[in-house]
Amino acid sequence: MRTSAPARRQLAVRVGGAAWVLIALYFLAEVVTARAWPRPYRVRTNSVSNLGVTGCDGSAATRLCSPLHTVINSAFVLTGVLILVGAVCLREFLPPGLLRRVALALFGVAAVSAALTGVVPIDVDAHLHQVVATPTFVARNAAMIVVAIGLYGRWRVFALWTGLCCLVGIVGMAAILLREGPFGITERLALYPFTVWVVTAGFSALRARAPFWLL
Repeated sequence: MRTSAPARRQLAVRVGGAAWVLIALYFLAEVVTARAWPRPYRVRTNSVSNLGVTGCDGSAATRLCSPLHTVINSAFVLTGVLILVGAVCLREFLPPGLLRRVALALFGVAAVSAALTGVVPIDVDAHLHQVVATPTFVARNAAMIVVAIGLYGRWRVFALWTGLCCLVGIVGMAAILLREGPFGITERLALYPFTVWVVTAGFSALRARAPFWLL
């Protein structure tokens, strides 16, 4: 028995929404990893990447020791996978055409970059880590811009929420580039708005049950 197109779309929405909601687990992974540090982890000054250092031998990173680095590095990879799954499954919430294609491309870049951040920890290869991690900062916030534009006509409140998250993320990126403020804070200001946004987008998609363009 073949599944009807509406049923397939509803299943896609459920899978995509659930995938994005599960990204909230990243915050738990960060807290658990940070609490395992033998020295206090400082959110204000320590970067997210510091949580993923794999060595505790007192050599290159004397003050950095993350016993549960596997937890956060796995969370980076899982977050990337969930971003991509959610974007593909929820793509029909955006109008067909260029906006949808651009959004999917940006989500793809953000997803791959996030996953590779966990594959190449900063203490293994600092230069390569920076190369693979940087795109997610740009792609995440750019994707939210495109989504805000695409949703504005049919879902204005959520489009404005998306734009607000994007604005905060851009402020964080600017602070990093201008070297304003403690890096741990500015880095999270650049990254966290997207993480919060995808979780709320997942919940909203599950409540909507079907893309607006098909209602």
